[in-house]
Amino acid sequence: RLRWKRESKGQYAAFGRPPGFKLHDGEKTYAMVSPLGGDSRRPLTGWYWVAGWDSDVPYKNTCDHPVETPECAKEQAEAYVRQHLHSGKQ
Repeated sequence: RLRWKRESKGQYAAFGRPPGFKLHDGEKTYAMVSPLGGDSRRPLTGWYWVAGWDSDVPYKNTCDHPVETPECAKEQAEAYVRQHLHSGKQ
């Protein structure tokens, strides 16, 4: 069962950026959603996701195509992960 977990706010507080999210099943992390910018040096310009580094899902990084909200990034990431888990593509 896949579920989202918000990353700890503590590690981001020093940088002034919002925490991201991890999509996991309790053992493996399948995708991560992170803010693009949003710290003391750069304004928040959107959200992106990365998938596939410790799972059977092909690697993908969307930092070149950020979306406006974390919810949108989470939807895209989860759809990508589920597509590849369901189809068995690696």
